[in-house]
Amino acid sequence: MLASIGLLGLVFGVAPAAGQPLFQAPAARPTDRPDPEGDAYNAPEAPASPACTAHFCVHWVARGSDAPNPSDNDENGIPDFVDRVEAVAEHVYAVENGLMGWRKPKCDRAKGGSWCRTDVYLKDVHGALFGYEAPDPNQARPGRRFPRRLYGYLVLDNDYSRREFRGTSQQRALEVTFAHEYCHILQLGYDAYQDDWFAESSAVWMEDQVYGGVNDYLRYVRRWVRPTGVPITSRSIKEYGSAVWNKWLAARYGTSIVRSAWARAVHTRPGGFAVAAYDSAIRGAGSSDFARDFARFAADLPEWRTDAVFPEGHAYPDVARRGRLATDGRAVQRRLDHTTFQLLRLRPRRGRALVLEVKVPRGIAFGAALVGRLGSERRGRVVKAFRFRRHGGRLRLRLRRPGRFVRVTALLVNADAAEAGFGARRLDWRYLADRAPFRASARLVR
Repeated sequence: MLASIGLLGLVFGVAPAAGQPLFQAPAARPTDRPDPEGDAYNAPEAPASPACTAHFCVHWVARGSDAPNPSDNDENGIPDFVDRVEAVAEHVYAVENGLMGWRKPKCDRAKGGSWCRTDVYLKDVHGALFGYEAPDPNQARPGRRFPRRLYGYLVLDNDYSRREFRGTSQQRALEVTFAHEYCHILQLGYDAYQDDWFAESSAVWMEDQVYGGVNDYLRYVRRWVRPTGVPITSRSIKEYGSAVWNKWLAARYGTSIVRSAWARAVHTRPGGFAVAAYDSAIRGAGSSDFARDFARFAADLPEWRTDAVFPEGHAYPDVARRGRLATDGRAVQRRLDHTTFQLLRLRPRRGRALVLEVKVPRGIAFGAALVGRLGSERRGRVVKAFRFRRHGGRLRLRLRRPGRFVRVTALLVNADAAEAGFGARRLDWRYLADRAPFRASARLVR
């Protein structure tokens, strides 16, 4: 869910290319004393707390604002809501660790009272958050660096009431929040030194793998399509909607590609650079790489509502066009930051072919496409001309008989994610390909 606390905001951003990580103290558990964050329970744990399953222990209090509804219809001595959390937890485990094969969480050594079970704390989070994950402090051995693999715990709302969490049901909010936040727990066990966009985009993607009928990720896709000039690597609202990048990868390589990126992350260089983790996974799965696949991904966006590539594309908003490209050879120049794209409208009425020419400075990995749609958005057919260049230069594309299309779009993609290390002041990588000038022109061949 959007209000979750990701790895970057709670633990550390990414490991700089050299030196120590940019560490921020993890949050205390609700049962911890002292509690510098002020998130401790306001009452002792309930007598029956925690209730444990094979892989989780659910903690709660019996009185005060943090207490769940005490209703116990099955008379097992445990509130019904706690029973529901247990059932959801084991279902999420069965999918994420069982069906999808993600590594089990790092053992917390009975930190919450039970050996190697993930602890889940129910608490009134006031609607500002749906829930969060957090690593425990003091996981580094004396005299050693903070480890790359960490264990942690979950905090979920104690009721997900409609009054506080509007636009969703209690069950759906519980389901997707657990799937999302537990994915963060698994990410901690692979590599906690990772970019926030990697953690959040893959956790939102995971929601849809576990509970495909909820489609909570669609609310983020509606925002994702607007800021096309914001890099996919950015720490912004866009990182949640970037689940569509993981959906594209999974459609091309299988769902294991996202797990592979996390498994390889700790071994890639520079440490903590998510692009390198994706690049390693893509190279391991075939003959492509991050830059080429990002350009291919972007080329599938202009007409993604046809469902040809994205099975739920009919529910996606149309991606915004950023101006028009004339068909008389007049050139336009646009500046694109790393891992961004622009769509330009074209209106060719007739002609044997439409030719697009693009020029980019040397050294920039980029792509371009001409995308034509025959028929409607929902049931139409897409014809596409696409090319990729790794080191800048010129390219030319041709689309035959352009007058037959309902819509024609020119796509410009800055697929370059080269960096010069981590910038501690901005808490981000120093990307080298920003503000790259793209010169594009189109002409009709009569």
